[in-house]
Amino acid sequence: MIQEARYTSPSGREAVFAWEAAKRKTELKTGVYTFPGMDGAHVQHQGAGAKSFPLVCIFNGVDGMEKADAFEAMLIERGIAELQHPLYGTLKVVPTGNIERDDDPVNRNGESVVSVTFTETITDEVSEALHGTVADAIEEEYENFSEAAAIDFASNIDTENIGDRLEIRSALEAQTQGIIESLESVAAADKKTFADWQATAKELKDSTKKLYSKGLSVAGKVESVYVKGLNIARLTLRLMKLPSDLAVSLAEKIKGYSTLTAILINQYKNDPFGSEKITAAYATARLALTGAVASIASGSALTIAEITASTGATKSTGTVSRSAGVASRESALAVADNVADFLKTVTGFMDAKIGQNVFVDADSASYYSLCGIVDFSIQLILNSSFSLPMKKTIALDRNRQVVELCAQLYGTTDNLDEFITQNNFSIDEMELLPMGRKVSYYVKSA
Repeated sequence: MIQEARYTSPSGREAVFAWEAAKRKTELKTGVYTFPGMDGAHVQHQGAGAKSFPLVCIFNGVDGMEKADAFEAMLIERGIAELQHPLYGTLKVVPTGNIERDDDPVNRNGESVVSVTFTETITDEVSEALHGTVADAIEEEYENFSEAAAIDFASNIDTENIGDRLEIRSALEAQTQGIIESLESVAAADKKTFADWQATAKELKDSTKKLYSKGLSVAGKVESVYVKGLNIARLTLRLMKLPSDLAVSLAEKIKGYSTLTAILINQYKNDPFGSEKITAAYATARLALTGAVASIASGSALTIAEITASTGATKSTGTVSRSAGVASRESALAVADNVADFLKTVTGFMDAKIGQNVFVDADSASYYSLCGIVDFSIQLILNSSFSLPMKKTIALDRNRQVVELCAQLYGTTDNLDEFITQNNFSIDEMELLPMGRKVSYYVKSA
């Protein structure tokens, strides 16, 4: 006898059915990275992704078609359902893909067959734990990156040539100034952070001036260029990281780091003459450019995760805090795209430099960690985005009052001001919205 399966829809309705052809599919999450001048690829195994359960659901009897109709209506309901699978136990699922219906009352004794794939979903409790795990992985990967980047930089700037030393120091000073100009407005959003940021900038400038001097350390020993280089690298990375951690507008963050990236690429677009100078310039450029990517990637992901965890869709209206510019799932996904573009831009620039200068070391350990930061950051943004409302746009089928429409769409007028601002209604439209006018609003995620 075939054991029956049971499906409970988000609204609580139940369907019991026979089944056949049960399967389970598990997606593997991997990151594949290739490098110029090297065959093969670096592959990161990031665990298991979605588990899906394709199932052929059979409804029979004189009312088989009516049962199948009711089952289809349940599958269309929004939200998380429960599937008591005959082989794999009780699962929290969401129907995905297409629903295929096959009715054959003559040849199959009145059976109606519905083929559908159920995908197991993460519940709120598991999602919060997952966010914490990925956030910890980002922080750990950033620590690995910053240490490797500092070592890479310090190992490539030691030279006895006075002219080279002056050029390296000049490049570092220009680089620091570019960071300050690009990120000062972002860092200034928080007084305490800004004071820390300004102190870091001052220390970095002072350390750069003393890079090749033979001053004594606190312990009374002469510090090597390598040790000073490590300190300069760490200060440079800190100067870029501090603004990225602030819970301010992500649009402003992305604008600041985009400006910084453009300044740095322009600064290092022309190779200096001489292999030693190029190596030093490349190490300096790589430190700042990869540091900028690591900062905006980790900062954006952690900001979005913090907002969705602490506020989420805070009201029945489905609106959320827009202070960071992540009002909807679409805006969060746009940030993920921006993070990926940052890595692509910087990688393309660095690869071009390696291609032109074969003696430059292309195997920086920091790059592996940078890819990990970007991977984990995008993963966290995507996971967090499911807690955000979706933006929907409709065309009015008749003339409408703004207040009336807001109350209908959201069930309240508490967020009327946001509704007006979001749609940029004119003075005339405030009196009456014309038929055909496109209006956007937010729908709370299931």
